[in-house]
Amino acid sequence: MSKKQQGTLSLDREDLDAQLEAAAQKRKKAKRKKIIIRVAFAAVALVVVLVIAGVIIGIISSKKAMGQMVNFTHAEEEEITQEVKINGTVQSDNIQHFYSPAAIKVESVVEVGTFVKKGDPIIKFDKESYELALKTVELNDKITENNYQSSVASNDNSLSKLAQAQADVSKYQAEVNSKQAIVDNYDEKGAMNQLDKDVQTQIALEQGNIAFCENEIEKLWIAFKLEVGYDDMSQAEAEKARMEFENKPEVKELRAKIAYSQQVIENVRKMLSDKTESLAEAKADLAEAKGKLESAKSQVESYKQASGNNYDRENLQLQGELNTLKSGSEYEEILKYENGCLVAPFDGIVTNSFVSEGMTTSLTGSEIIEFSSLDEVSVAVSIGKKDLSKIKEGQKVQVNILDKEYEGEISRIARVAIAGNGSTSVSAIIRITNPDDDIFLGIEAKNVIITAHEDSCLTLPSEAINVDSDGFFVYVIDDMNTVVKKPVTIGISSEDRSQIIDGIDKNDRVVTYVTSAVVEGAVVVPVEEGQMNGLMGGGLGNAGITITTN
Repeated sequence: MSKKQQGTLSLDREDLDAQLEAAAQKRKKAKRKKIIIRVAFAAVALVVVLVIAGVIIGIISSKKAMGQMVNFTHAEEEEITQEVKINGTVQSDNIQHFYSPAAIKVESVVEVGTFVKKGDPIIKFDKESYELALKTVELNDKITENNYQSSVASNDNSLSKLAQAQADVSKYQAEVNSKQAIVDNYDEKGAMNQLDKDVQTQIALEQGNIAFCENEIEKLWIAFKLEVGYDDMSQAEAEKARMEFENKPEVKELRAKIAYSQQVIENVRKMLSDKTESLAEAKADLAEAKGKLESAKSQVESYKQASGNNYDRENLQLQGELNTLKSGSEYEEILKYENGCLVAPFDGIVTNSFVSEGMTTSLTGSEIIEFSSLDEVSVAVSIGKKDLSKIKEGQKVQVNILDKEYEGEISRIARVAIAGNGSTSVSAIIRITNPDDDIFLGIEAKNVIITAHEDSCLTLPSEAINVDSDGFFVYVIDDMNTVVKKPVTIGISSEDRSQIIDGIDKNDRVVTYVTSAVVEGAVVVPVEEGQMNGLMGGGLGNAGITITTN
């Protein structure tokens, strides 16, 4: 076999066997290194691997590569679900507290943590002690009611007079308002002063017209007298001439103007007089109404003093309401213990007890039993600031309690943060929609909150996404094997992948792992995700050839 032939392995099966046999014989004679070649895949796969390896080795040996090998991947269209995992404590949403209505002796009580069916007894009181307490509550309620009614009766007369006086105040106040409006209407914007000025102006104008007309008549008379020789006439002739003058059209017209102006003067003076008189009457009516109002107000103050101040009357009413509430609640509370026995209002657990067998509840209104439902159950959680924007009321939750799965949803998120351990959190409630008898209150629940979901969208591995002061971006390898920085818009994220809303498409070669060599403008050797391991180390063996050197 020539040196050239020794450096090349044939892909033909027979030639390959012959070459291996020759090599084995040569190793035995020369005692040199032992080479074992195992064909693990078909010949076609071997050719592909050798071609890829040859290309990479050729690139490196020819010094055409200007950087290191870099893994890349393509964005994929797939379903993605964003989740928030958080632990919480199981609690009941329906907790009833029972209080002692009086001093009653306890005959028996269910222990804390005991499950009690609806209608079964939780506490039994001593029968005689219970009946005495019930009678005491009834008598106290009656005495309280009688005392209140007595106070009301003694105050009724004063209150009735006070109410009438207050009604009179309202009536006279309305009358004052009406009269005041009339007076204000006269004096609105100085209307009366303006009217007086207008009247005086009109009178002066009409008087000027009268003087002008009289002067014109006098001129006509002088001319007429000269014309007819009036001064030489007899008395009879003069009277006739006078009548003739007065019948002249121009004289009659002037006399008519004088009469008109005089009538105008009389009218405007009367109008001003009427207005002035009406205003005076309106002011008098207003003063009378104000007098009635002040008298009614004085009566109100007098009756207020007689019936006590406003606080006394209000306290009397409030005391009556309080007595009604108190007596009703006490009576209702003791009736809960029908025949001296408190029964469970629903299926639940005794979660706290403040009494024991044989003791007497000494303090009225003190809590004796806390009873919690298992049909209305939730998980209390604390949400950190980084997850708060993702979580909304109504979101579905997968709840795990003691390795059993339950369905839940976010029913309430508090609107105030709680500080603690150097950070802040917001409390929230996860309502369990399918509770059962396997649930234990007060234990830890593991919750997975489904915060967002997309049936189909473009995604990338989360480690391929970078962020700087300008926002999110990825490194893409272009057709010239040059690294290019591309900004991207990120949507929701799962544990290992993130939604890409904008910035790249399926054809872009996105750098998966960013090292110090991956910078914008760098020239790299791109290797698709999954092939890097196939081309390095044990990957070549998996591709079809294993070489062992001894």
